[in-house]
This record gives sequence, structure tokens and C-alpha cells, in this order.
Amino acid sequence: MRDIEAEEAGRRLWVNRKILEVMERYGFQLVEPSPIESLETLEAKCGPSIREEIYWFEDKARRKLGLRFDLTVGLARMVASRPDWATPLKLCALSNMWRYDEPQYGRYRCFYQWDAEIFGSPLPEADAEVIALSVDVLENLGLKDFEVRISNRRLVEAFLSQLGLENQEKREAVLRVIDKRGKLEENRFTQELENLNLAAEQRNRLLDFISIKKEPEAALAVLAETPWKSPEAERGLEELRRVVDSLKLLGKTAPCLLDMSVIRGIGYYDGVVFEIYDRMEAALGAVVGGGRYDGLCRVYGRDLPATGTAGGIERLLIALEKAGSIPSSTQAPQVFVAAATSEVRGKALELAGWLRAQGISVDYDLKNRPLKGQLEYADASGIPFALVVGPRELEKGLVRLRDLRKRMEAEVKIEEVPSKVSGVEG
Repeated sequence: MRDIEAEEAGRRLWVNRKILEVMERYGFQLVEPSPIESLETLEAKCGPSIREEIYWFEDKARRKLGLRFDLTVGLARMVASRPDWATPLKLCALSNMWRYDEPQYGRYRCFYQWDAEIFGSPLPEADAEVIALSVDVLENLGLKDFEVRISNRRLVEAFLSQLGLENQEKREAVLRVIDKRGKLEENRFTQELENLNLAAEQRNRLLDFISIKKEPEAALAVLAETPWKSPEAERGLEELRRVVDSLKLLGKTAPCLLDMSVIRGIGYYDGVVFEIYDRMEAALGAVVGGGRYDGLCRVYGRDLPATGTAGGIERLLIALEKAGSIPSSTQAPQVFVAAATSEVRGKALELAGWLRAQGISVDYDLKNRPLKGQLEYADASGIPFALVVGPRELEKGLVRLRDLRKRMEAEVKIEEVPSKVSGVEG
């Protein structure tokens, strides 16, 4: 865990605002699930083994509690407890969580995520909605070079059944290996499949299937040629078709591929799944991921279909910095009001108050420094403009407006100052 200093906090604030702009356009309502859940609630999602990955403890009443490790659990538990809320329900959250695992590139033990979920719709159109939302979030942040890899967990599991893997435990073991494919060399990946006692023909057919990674129409054509033998397989294929059709209508297919190696490692996914990767920073892993989890709310007492998406803020920041899409500073005030002499200090404060009332972010000297010291402080703080209030200028209703970046200065009328400095990005 680490401290977040002002410069990074400013960038995070800018990212959060951009994300929430898109959430609002899509009609998602912002909520905040509890950061502490009962351990039983957390384990309901992934089983008792999750204890190894979370911070859990006993409180003074000897209740077993844990810090949330994602936002989906809290949102699902919240919605399951409110049958009076009309569905479909579109909720979003943006907050921090904790995982007790090894810190890695773009991930810390305390980290932040944005999250959006749709509860109450079983339709593939809802899956398309969260994918479209994810695309618009990244584009609104200025990230352009990414790809959306879409699959269907139901279809992949049906394929494994057709390979003769009828045992659920065996299928889940294979799925865990598939989920690691991007992190393993090909020979190591094949070896892990051999370790699960898959015959050579099974391995070859599986490798051919999970190597399907094409533009949506081309991939659907290949998948349609497979001799599917179960209703579940046909259902999974139809779900993919409808997602692709909806994304076309929403104008979001350009960055999309169908990729049968995407299965999302968490076992509660049971339908359409997807991951989004930044092409410029592949080592980051997925910057966004999500999918359908119709069975999760059931473990919290309510049978409610759901689908969602989430992305890590830390990974996003790395990707945005690589792409040069994020402002270098976002918390510095727009203007520093400097008093040329002690006699006009009161007027400088009046001007600062007036500018703030106009919606301008303003700072001024709180140490009684000479003018040179005030301007040096403003420059070092990354403030783009300084207003120098001097006795002679005040007599004419003027101030000196200094552009601290361009090193230029001009006299302007006081009433013109808001229009001269407004709209300046930090």
C-alpha cells in the first residue's frame, strides 16, 4: 500500500470525472457498497479459498469480517437485499479495495476500480451495453489503441464437454489453464494441458478452438461450422450473435474481436465474457474486463440475472501516460493573485474572492512574501496565470495578467480577467 501524492491524486480525479461522464450518459446510478462485508458474504462468490487473498479479521464481537476485494460482491449483495428496486437496474461504483497478494505491475494491495453492473436483464443486449460503455469510457479518456476480446463461457464449456470432459472439476481445471494462456509460453501451456491428462487429440482440438481470434463476423462464421451437439452450445453461439448485432447498431464493433481463449478466471461467469487490452502496453494485462454472472445474486438470496464490467484505475493511469492522454497536472489553481505591495494586499484578497465567485480556481499568498517570492511560488506550484495587483494599475481598473508558462504579461481590465483565464486545463 502506498500514499497517493497531489500530482497523482489530481490525475486520478481527472480520470474519475471522465469515467463518470460516460456512466451518466448511459444512465448508470452511482452507489457505494460497504468496504467491509461479512466473511461469509465474500466467500459466497469464490469459496473459502478466497481467504488467502483478502484481508479478514474478527471484530470485538468476534464476527468474521473482510475488506472487499472487488465491487461486484457488494453491489450484488446490495441489490439482492432490495427487491423493491425496479429492474433492470443500472448501478456503478468507483472506489478502492484490498487484496492480499503480491504487488505487481499496475496492481497494489490497495487499489482502485471503476465498476458498472446491470441487474435484472437476461438478454445479450445488456452484455452489449456494458461492452459499449467500456469502449466509450476508454475513448472518453483518450485511449484509442485497444482491442476488445469477446467470448462466451457457456460456449467454451460446451466445447469442453464435446471433447469428453464431462466432469465439472476437470473442466474447471482446464479453464484455469486456458485463462493463463497469455502468460505462458506455448510449450509450457501444452505441458499444463498434458498434466491434466488430456489426450493428444483433445489437446489439438482445444488449441484449434481457443486459437479462434477474428473480427466478429469472420469468427461467427468459423464457429457456425462447428458441429455443436448441445442446446447450451447453440445458446452460447446465439448470445454471441446477438451481442455482435447490438454492438453494430451501437457503432462499437471497430475495436472488437471474438477470441475463444477469453474465459475470465473467476468461476461465477456463465455467459458472455470480455477483456480489453491496450495494444501499446500489453504487459499490463486487461485494463477492463467483465461479463455475465446470472448465478451470483442467487447466493445472496435472490435469483437475478446480471452482467457487468470493471477496470483498474492504476492500470488505466499507466496506459494513459504511455499514450500521452492525461494532463500533467490537474489540481493546480488556474490563477494566483499576487499583491505588488502590502498596501494592496486587501484588494488582492477582494479580487481572489470575486474570481472564485465567478467559478475560477484561485490561490493567493499566505506568507506575506515579496512579489518575487509570490511569483516563484505560483510558478513552482504549476499555476498557469498570475494576476499582479499594483497600486498604479488599480487606479485605472487594471491588473497585470502574467502567463507563467509562456512568460508573457499584459495589462487587462479587471472585469475581463474571468474570460482570459477560464477553461484552462491544469
